[in-house]
Amino acid sequence: MLKKTAHIGVLFSLPAILFFFLFIFIPVVSTFMLSLTSWKGFILSDIKVTGLSNFAELFSDAVFFKALTNTLIFVVITTVLLNILGFIGASLIDMRIPGTTFFKNAVFLPVLLAPIIIGIMWSRMLDAFGIVNQLLKSVHAITMPVLFLGDEHIALYTVIGATIWQYTGYDMLLYFAGLQGVPHEQVEAARMDGASPLAVRLHVVIPFLSPVIAITMLLNMIGGFKVFDIVYVMTAGGPNNSSHVFATYLFQQAFRFNRMGYASVIAIVIIVFSIFAAVFRLRIVRKET
Repeated sequence: MLKKTAHIGVLFSLPAILFFFLFIFIPVVSTFMLSLTSWKGFILSDIKVTGLSNFAELFSDAVFFKALTNTLIFVVITTVLLNILGFIGASLIDMRIPGTTFFKNAVFLPVLLAPIIIGIMWSRMLDAFGIVNQLLKSVHAITMPVLFLGDEHIALYTVIGATIWQYTGYDMLLYFAGLQGVPHEQVEAARMDGASPLAVRLHVVIPFLSPVIAITMLLNMIGGFKVFDIVYVMTAGGPNNSSHVFATYLFQQAFRFNRMGYASVIAIVIIVFSIFAAVFRLRIVRKET
């Protein structure tokens, strides 16, 4: 009977196991093998084994380190602000005051749109003759158009702003779901003891939301390390490589310069950083619990 049950369990697990091997294990192994070669991506017979030369080049590549810095900035800023704004938004909705339904729908709506659409929309709005510059000019805040996506000092932060605008609703929804599990009795007891609303949030609500915070931060961090579409649509890594992140630089090396081996090295870096972020956050959660 136990053997039969075990066989049934393996049978039900088979689709997940096959999916893992076909779409995760094999691509990761293939990427690592490709990182040891020089290949333009067209003819298999042109593959040349170069050993660790691609890895050696990576450590002397100034644009890669710029992409690394930008990716870390992107991850830190988006993770922090998305969690703060998501929690604030969820708290406002949880108060159930008039207008919260409209607020919830309005904030969550951008989540339903593709990042490519968001990127195109914000690119048009932030254009030199777009609505943002026109509004700033109408209130005499500027005399010359601000090149939000053409200035290498602010291009990355402009993309970060658009990303936060899109995904705040996602984090808000996660936190709102978590708030429904907070014991109402403990919140009321804290209020009766004279705790301020801020103290109730800090010392009663947030400790109960620790699992939600962990998952939300982990999703934000991994999403930040993998971000591609909105950055590529809005700046394509420019101007002057100032807004490159890991994925856009990988795309450039693979499909513009036809350097599949070098692009595979960058892909491995993305995988390593994503795994590190997951392990680091989970260890923190275990210490907290």
